[in-house]
Amino acid sequence: METKPVSGWTQQKLLLKLIAQKVSDPVETPLQEIIFTCSGEEDTYKTRFTVFGFRYAQIIGDVEFKPEDFTAIAVYSDMEQTGDFFCSDERVNQLVKNTRWSMKGNFLDVPTDCPTRERLGWTGDAQVFFHTGAYFMDTAAFFRKWLRDMADGQYKDGFVGGVVPFSGVEMMYKATGGSVGWADAVYLVPYRFYKRFGDKELLRQCWPMMKKYADTLLKKTEKDGHYEKGMHLGEWLEPVEFRDKVNGPKARHPEECTAYFYLTMNTMAEIASLLGEPGDKYQKAAEQAKAIYPKYAELDTDRQAKLVRPLALRLLDGDIKKKAQIRLVKAVEDYHYRVGTGFMSTSFLLPELTKAGAVETAYKVLLNKEKPGWLYEIEHGATTIWETWEGYTGKGAVDRGDAGSLNHYSPGAVCQWLFDTCAGIRVEGENHFMIAPVPGDGLAYAEASYQSLYGEVKSRWEKTQNGVKHTVTIPPNCTAEIILPDGWREAVSSGKHVYLT
Repeated sequence: METKPVSGWTQQKLLLKLIAQKVSDPVETPLQEIIFTCSGEEDTYKTRFTVFGFRYAQIIGDVEFKPEDFTAIAVYSDMEQTGDFFCSDERVNQLVKNTRWSMKGNFLDVPTDCPTRERLGWTGDAQVFFHTGAYFMDTAAFFRKWLRDMADGQYKDGFVGGVVPFSGVEMMYKATGGSVGWADAVYLVPYRFYKRFGDKELLRQCWPMMKKYADTLLKKTEKDGHYEKGMHLGEWLEPVEFRDKVNGPKARHPEECTAYFYLTMNTMAEIASLLGEPGDKYQKAAEQAKAIYPKYAELDTDRQAKLVRPLALRLLDGDIKKKAQIRLVKAVEDYHYRVGTGFMSTSFLLPELTKAGAVETAYKVLLNKEKPGWLYEIEHGATTIWETWEGYTGKGAVDRGDAGSLNHYSPGAVCQWLFDTCAGIRVEGENHFMIAPVPGDGLAYAEASYQSLYGEVKSRWEKTQNGVKHTVTIPPNCTAEIILPDGWREAVSSGKHVYLT
């Protein structure tokens, strides 16, 4: 917060209260305050070595001032915007803006969870959001630096803290660091970095860190291939009615742990193959985990996370997979097309509904304005992404434990689906794209642009009287595979391509 020079102020104290919610709301989270003593001359104040996350500033003093005497400055790492998304529904456009704004508010040297309360580099948030963030802004240098922080802070046993870099509260954040979904950032962020930017050298640099973590998991695995050592957070912050009744060190999460153990081993086997490293032990462990997973799975449930996770992590095949897809659609319908997932699985929900052939169900969830849901936040004036589906729940929220942050970028990971499925833009390799748009009910048009390493790629679809018009632009010296909703496929080179389906 910067104040411009204002003459004539006597030596009075000026108090600025920077708060996340409306000024009229009761303030139960710690206030962010600046107390400034005026000199009687022209004064200018600008913070140094500190930032504040806020939406409103309440200014208290016994001197006259004007709103234009104050300027709020957005502070975030220097990242160029790379992508944007627009559609016919302004609420969805606002969701995109909110997600980008939350990203800016939290991508300051490290990917913090929120800029108001903890301001900590939680690993789980970052791995879930990686691809979404890369669509929005050029995050290559940002995440390369954060991965060095991660390697620097890795413990001798192979784990990292739940927060990177070290926060000074080792007891809490070391305990949560081994939680599946969070600890997986050790290999998922480098792997996704490679898939997005094609940087095999970074993958190689991170190999010692990834291998150390994976080998530690192997030592802690049960004979049947099951893994659940240590403390785990589980499917963090589902809607209230779905949350586990027990949390903390005594909580058990066999389904989540076994699923992510499989993901670890399967991904490590793939990375080992890419780097020419031995990976047979990882592949064997992955096969064992996949075989034992049905023992812990919950596939006849309305708890959406229990269904999207095994589908997204490819733990199910054949008839079991088909049954889980059908049950997922029913679970969403039973919940009246609202979001029922938490931190680990929200980004999986719309993609898995789409893969299940339930495209219109996915669009109903996206466009649902009821709570829990993304557009409920928009309907209630949100300008950033909320931590919990309930949002700030008023007086007594802190004591009840449901006073979530109102600026948490992680649930905004749904925007990845807008880019790579709704508009259909995917990077498939060096100088090569896949463009596979998926139109749906509720939107008249959608378009996205993405400034990739290889140039700007664009995709737009628009419903017309004659069908759906698709317009695709591929950058110079690039190729793409176009896959349209009616099954039409075509390999194309650079230039503008128009189709009607």
